[in-house]
Amino acid sequence: MASRVGEVYARVRVHGPRGSVELERVLVDTGATHSMVERTIAERLGIPPERHTRFAVVGGTIEFPVGLALLEIEGQSFRVPVILGDRNLVGLTTLETLGFAVDPVENKLVPKAGILYPAT
Repeated sequence: MASRVGEVYARVRVHGPRGSVELERVLVDTGATHSMVERTIAERLGIPPERHTRFAVVGGTIEFPVGLALLEIEGQSFRVPVILGDRNLVGLTTLETLGFAVDPVENKLVPKAGILYPAT
């Protein structure tokens, strides 16, 4: 699914109260904390904004609405925070929650166990 070295794309199913949609080619961005779903898709699926959050971007900050959506990738799914924005992308929080890492050589997602450090 990738077109250039280091670019990884995933098929993502977004579930909301009014249905679901499968997005064929969504960029996996390990530099992004949260995933993003296009506002129009979120509205169609009934995913409401639950708060507005400021995010650091090149040149300053910007505020976006954030909601919760059930995201499904390769058979793994969980309800995660999503920015309701202007594009679709998979961020690091979603990857870690669903148990994936990026293999930049093969340009694909690979299963990865979570890391837990017990308190002493």
